[in-house]
Amino acid sequence: MKTEKTADRGTRKLAAIMFTDMVGYTALTQSDESLGLQVLERHSRLVRPFFPKHNGREVKTIGDSFLVEFESALDATNCAVEIQEFLHDHNLSSKEEWKINLRIGIHLGDVIRKGNDILGDALNIASRIEPLADPGSICVSQQVYDQIHNKLGYPMRQLEKTELKHVSFPTNVYALVMPWQETRSRRNNELDRHRIAVLPFANMSSDPENAYFADGMTEELIATMSKISSLQVMARTSVMRYKRQEEKSIDQIASELQVGSIMEGSVRKSGDKLRITVQLIDSGTSNHLWSESYDRKLEDVFAIQSDISSRVAEALRIRLQGGERRDMERRSTANAEAHTLYLKGRYFWNERTKDSIGKAVKYFEEAVKLDPMFAVAYSGLADCYLIYNDYMWMRPKEAVPKAKEYT
Repeated sequence: MKTEKTADRGTRKLAAIMFTDMVGYTALTQSDESLGLQVLERHSRLVRPFFPKHNGREVKTIGDSFLVEFESALDATNCAVEIQEFLHDHNLSSKEEWKINLRIGIHLGDVIRKGNDILGDALNIASRIEPLADPGSICVSQQVYDQIHNKLGYPMRQLEKTELKHVSFPTNVYALVMPWQETRSRRNNELDRHRIAVLPFANMSSDPENAYFADGMTEELIATMSKISSLQVMARTSVMRYKRQEEKSIDQIASELQVGSIMEGSVRKSGDKLRITVQLIDSGTSNHLWSESYDRKLEDVFAIQSDISSRVAEALRIRLQGGERRDMERRSTANAEAHTLYLKGRYFWNERTKDSIGKAVKYFEEAVKLDPMFAVAYSGLADCYLIYNDYMWMRPKEAVPKAKEYT
């Protein structure tokens, strides 16, 4: 490719720039630093040999990312395809903790080479394209697409509304559809959008102890939306396993749960103030069907839940039947503090340890003291004594009568 000397003695040239990034690496190192370093070493050892094979020059590594320079857009793309094909096969035979999922972004543009390093806007654009790729996938700029679209055996689709951060001009981005993704896409397109999974809401509060509220919102939305007869809502036990699996894509979760719609959101709680953000996603296309942010008081939480359920029904073009709207708007208690205590009780009950069940009992008891008509809190107490009996943490002649008393 054509090169020229710049005033600062760097060499300007046209090059294809590849950025790679390992999905889930930060979360892995935070949970198990030793394992994270081993996976990173394996990732480097497996991926590096593909660069020179396709005339690529490794410029540098940035944490778990590679920056690689190629002579042509076709070389860069062929390299990326071979890497993703290899890692796909590698992951099929690997344990979950040893699987390696990469996102790859490629752009063709001017760079300035100074020594062994390169500079220029092309790097910035490539680095902004890479996060748009799904795990195990490849995204390329319009400039790369123009060079390769009739030279590859893979279909390509243009992404919608791609505004690249800190890039002032519009840039079209295309995703290569790998064989396994095409199969999943056909399968997802056949999924019923009325089958929905409410993923665990993220706790965005400064206090990690407020995780009970995020989990509680998840459970109560599942319960509220289950009152809509036209919806098939996945049970709590099916969705809570995704609480700490940030690397799972919407496509992967939808495939595993066989759902056509996915809801995800976050909760920020500070005193009696709430900020709840929620979005509904079509799992077949990854398009947003509806999203909303609520800034309310704690006492408004039931109204938020019923509004979310109604808006979901509207987005999915479901006509609410009979008393469904009335059932969704029905409050289990008018006492906000009692409701908070109940959510704490359920949070500890779900942990299923002897100590946590003891804490749950105390929270449920405090809740019914504040609201003696709070039926679900009594149900929580019954559940606790059933656990005491089932796990043999209490003698049956003590636990069973207690469970019956609160049923």
